[in-house]
Amino acid sequence: MKNFNISTTYNKISAEYHENRLELRSGNNALQSVIDLDRPSRLVMKNLCYLIAVLLFIPPPRRILMLGTAAGSLLHFLRQHYPKCEITALDIDLEMIEEFKSRGLLPAADARLSYVFDDASHYIEHCQQRYDLILVDIFDGNQSPDWLLQKPVNHRLNQLLEDQGAIACNLLIESEHLFNRYYRDIRLIYKQQTLCVAVEGLENTIVYGLKQKPEGQDMNSYMELALQRSQAEEIDYMEILAAIYTTNPQGSGVI
Repeated sequence: MKNFNISTTYNKISAEYHENRLELRSGNNALQSVIDLDRPSRLVMKNLCYLIAVLLFIPPPRRILMLGTAAGSLLHFLRQHYPKCEITALDIDLEMIEEFKSRGLLPAADARLSYVFDDASHYIEHCQQRYDLILVDIFDGNQSPDWLLQKPVNHRLNQLLEDQGAIACNLLIESEHLFNRYYRDIRLIYKQQTLCVAVEGLENTIVYGLKQKPEGQDMNSYMELALQRSQAEEIDYMEILAAIYTTNPQGSGVI
């Protein structure tokens, strides 16, 4: 298989094959995505494993909104492990998504998968649907876009969630001041039902916001669920759970 490049209005991507993996890098050579070609549903990048660990804290979702699609490893994961979910995969870059679909990297749309091509901020503002889970994985270059950090936008995202829904955001924010302001707003919007954890070995920070406090959950319950899912989903949820409990004070929110 030959390496290839994609240049669109919004992205310049170089795709490199390494044995059974495909790595996607941006114009400055930053690693954006990795796909296991033998098992596309296996999450290779640790930040996505941390992102999807939000599922330890909410009921199985029926309807999911993905803001940011890239080459689809997260999409393949959800299709494999949550096959009954209705997924809306949103991305601004029609050319890139169509190229990935033509190369067999992304599944075709069907009754349970819809692709929407729009600016995420515009979609959020005008969306009339509600979701059980919103996954945010969008960047402006190598940083989270400024608009995503604004309080009105996060109020609106909260409004798009069902009563037991949650949001999980994959963030890159260099400014500690900006992150603290953002997380303060998130804590207020979600009435303290939040978690924040840095991804080990990476600069990403993952933030969860839950619409409601999980009922009947404690550390032992979360550990049992993490153990059950770790083998089936090939994710070390115990490591992620340990990082969450180390970072977040118990008794002040979700845990």
